[in-house]
Amino acid sequence: MRTRIVLLVLFVLPLLWGAVDLLRAAATTGSRCPGLQTGADGESEPAPMRPGHTCALSYDTATGRSIGTSTYEQVKYAQEVRRSDLAVRGTVLTVYGAAGVAVVTVAARRRENAA
Repeated sequence: MRTRIVLLVLFVLPLLWGAVDLLRAAATTGSRCPGLQTGADGESEPAPMRPGHTCALSYDTATGRSIGTSTYEQVKYAQEVRRSDLAVRGTVLTVYGAAGVAVVTVAARRRENAA
């Protein structure tokens, strides 16, 4: 009985983690700059990124210089890759967790019926 509970917990955790990853992948929309976003004129832009905007990924507030920048297309591509990674990892973890729970449940029922 105790082993079954431990096994169920070990399979339910990846199942829940996978579900959270799938929700995060579904909720990720738009193009957001993780740093300082500047428009085509070089001024700071608070709105979501649009074509022509630049994103300063690593911004030094002391000097006012950006160490790394990305264009709108680069930020959008990186976010699409991240969304895809979350969806794949979420699917794998959800299937793994569900299969594990099913195997433990079926094995426990067979053991109870045999006894």
